[in-house]
Amino acid sequence: MGYLMGIDLGTSSVKALITDETGEVKGIGQVGYEILTPRVGYAQQDPAVWWNSTKKAVAEALQKSGIIAEELKGIGFSGQMHGMVALDKDGVPVDMAIIHLDQRSLKEREEIVKIAGELLSQELLNKPSAGMLICSLVWLKKNKPQVYDRIHMVMSPKDYIRYKLTGEICTEYSDASAALAFSVRKNQWCMELIRRLGLKEDIWPKAYPSCDVVGTVCREAAEETGLVRGIKVAAGGGDCAAQLIGNGVAEEGIMSCNIGTASQLAVVTGNPVLDPKMRCQLWCHSIPGLWVFQGGALNGGNTLSWLKNKVLKSERPFGELDEEAFQVPAGCEGLFFLPYIAGERTPHNNPLARGVFFGLGLKHEQAYLVRAVMEGVMYNLRECRKIFDELGIPGRKLVASGGAAKGKCWKQIQADMLDMPVYTTLVQEEACYGAAIMASVGTGIYPDVYAACREMVKWSPEVTEPIRENVQIYQERQEIFSQLYKMSAPVFPKL
Repeated sequence: MGYLMGIDLGTSSVKALITDETGEVKGIGQVGYEILTPRVGYAQQDPAVWWNSTKKAVAEALQKSGIIAEELKGIGFSGQMHGMVALDKDGVPVDMAIIHLDQRSLKEREEIVKIAGELLSQELLNKPSAGMLICSLVWLKKNKPQVYDRIHMVMSPKDYIRYKLTGEICTEYSDASAALAFSVRKNQWCMELIRRLGLKEDIWPKAYPSCDVVGTVCREAAEETGLVRGIKVAAGGGDCAAQLIGNGVAEEGIMSCNIGTASQLAVVTGNPVLDPKMRCQLWCHSIPGLWVFQGGALNGGNTLSWLKNKVLKSERPFGELDEEAFQVPAGCEGLFFLPYIAGERTPHNNPLARGVFFGLGLKHEQAYLVRAVMEGVMYNLRECRKIFDELGIPGRKLVASGGAAKGKCWKQIQADMLDMPVYTTLVQEEACYGAAIMASVGTGIYPDVYAACREMVKWSPEVTEPIRENVQIYQERQEIFSQLYKMSAPVFPKL
């Protein structure tokens, strides 16, 4: 039997997972790293740290799996989306990688929106946000022209790791579509936008379907990682697409609620849906002929981590906090939380937004704060669901993933707010697993993603059903949440 590896380059750590052809996980490696914030609004990382961390994660996964590298048939990728890695002619990064959380390009974002004009609705099918590759590149051209002049190629974060592993520079449709310089409608770089912005036209890598084999492990990488030369490497996908595949979300109409560091409510569509107001995002899925319509919020599990570590200063595990929050009544007896501690992208494209507790009373103790934070994240995703409904996008099944899929309270809030049964898989590290599934297709173990998901993705027998009383409570309080944001928004710029 052959084995597969999925590598997920996340925002806070890189993970490597090894599975056999049936989907049984054999070993996982994980190495963390920091987000560098040298100035307010900056969020960057060192690609060299990514690569060194990846080497360690790969070695750990191999060691824990008990297999030898020669038994690996293929490697696939997942990674944090939107960020920018720029290489010089020698393949060396010209500067730190600017990642998706970066807010330095606010002015450039506004300029791009004006210059893009009709291309937003005709080709990009999205509106740019600060931290996206196109915004960061324009910022670099304006503010570090000498660095910009050295650029030979730009790419997304996980594409850099694949380049280090294979020596081949390329990208794939799902991550490219999130760079906001890519025609989601035509699956190609939007050269008209690139020309309008006065950017270099020869720095954009060739884009492939996600499951295509785009190279093999090269000699240098084999020596550094403990892998063997010649292992096939699939293009992979952005973490949104990869986690969907890892959760078996591979058919039109299936909805995913993923709450990791950030959070996303996403549904698979069979056509490129356009939100005329461009409040949500539309990415190419890693499955040919499908797209992902997504409410991608900047805030998710990071809000609970912030509360636990910086406010409560608690060393208690998240599971205990979840159990206590489950005992608090739905709606927290009038306590609300606006979860915008990192600004926000969806449904409010407002990088100046802030977090707000509202309605505090003497009765509200720790468990109420915890539940209010959880509810705040879901209220925001429910605002995204309202956009889905407005556009007539159906959701026939809801799959929960990320850290929130592990908590009883989190899952119940999802079921109650979205008024849908919540299903979960038994998959570990969904994005890594999705990357491995893509490798299984690229290497020919399975003919397509559908067949691979049927064989490899295992479902939990437990289903979380909505509680009718809670559904009613949340429907009534959703409007209050909406009003709180509208009332607070004019104040945020003054803070």
